[in-house]
Amino acid sequence: MIGETSVYCARARIERLIDRREYSSSEVRSKLRMDGYSNKVVDDCIARACHVGLISDVRYADSFIRSKVYAGWGMQRIEHELKLRGIDIGEVPGWPYEYLDPEDELRRAVELASTRRVNGPRAYVKLVRYLCTRGFSTSVASRAAGQVLASYGDQDLVDF
Repeated sequence: MIGETSVYCARARIERLIDRREYSSSEVRSKLRMDGYSNKVVDDCIARACHVGLISDVRYADSFIRSKVYAGWGMQRIEHELKLRGIDIGEVPGWPYEYLDPEDELRRAVELASTRRVNGPRAYVKLVRYLCTRGFSTSVASRAAGQVLASYGDQDLVDF
């Protein structure tokens, strides 16, 4: 009887979670374990939710990637954040070519860096650091910062 109630409550908890937004199976697993459900109940409920399509790591990854590309994130940060959420980027169909063009990373970094007003000493370093925290590689961030600062026409800003 207690086991049935536990399963019922865990399923209800999953439904409440996914009513608000998409979650990865790893995130749901973590939340259920924090709520105190046994590993068996958690595993059974998540397996059932995945089987019926309530939870889908591929659907979650697709939604996550699209929102982060739109927000200006780079490939490295997207991959890192998905890994933290228990998603293997290698299992995401079409990554990265369906979401962004890896050859276009420099253009996207320049666009993002162009929105920042950076001046004064160490402007180059500030832009590179900003772009790296957004998930662009150091080489892409460096080239983008150099291009943006060179467009200002003040070579003193480009202190690399």
